[in-house]
Amino acid sequence: MTKAFASATGQTFAVYYAEDSIGSGPDRIILRGQNAEDAWNTPIKSLANDLSGRLPLVIGMPIFVVANLAVELGVARGSAGTLVSIDYEVKAGRRYATSAEVDLSSYKSPDPKASFPHRVRIPI
Repeated sequence: MTKAFASATGQTFAVYYAEDSIGSGPDRIILRGQNAEDAWNTPIKSLANDLSGRLPLVIGMPIFVVANLAVELGVARGSAGTLVSIDYEVKAGRRYATSAEVDLSSYKSPDPKASFPHRVRIPI
């Protein structure tokens, strides 16, 4: 569906990768090489609390917030919006998304002078 949206709107289709890891804190190990490839290619489990390690994104595409990030500001699970921009780093030829700027009608900026009062940056 994302490729079709990119084609229909003349946008660039790109896949962004997660920096998958196991463990946490000082014991956290970032998966590399074949281990990372295997994690990216593993099907999403129905009971998993995370998404696939690969995420196709196109500027202008509709999005849904999948976690309660700032409920008091209207950035909550199920909020619908539009992808405005993506910040990412390139490592070994792959894009790793770090954050996305999204227009969410449910969000209202606490800054009364905000140029785009419904636009919020969400960490990925």
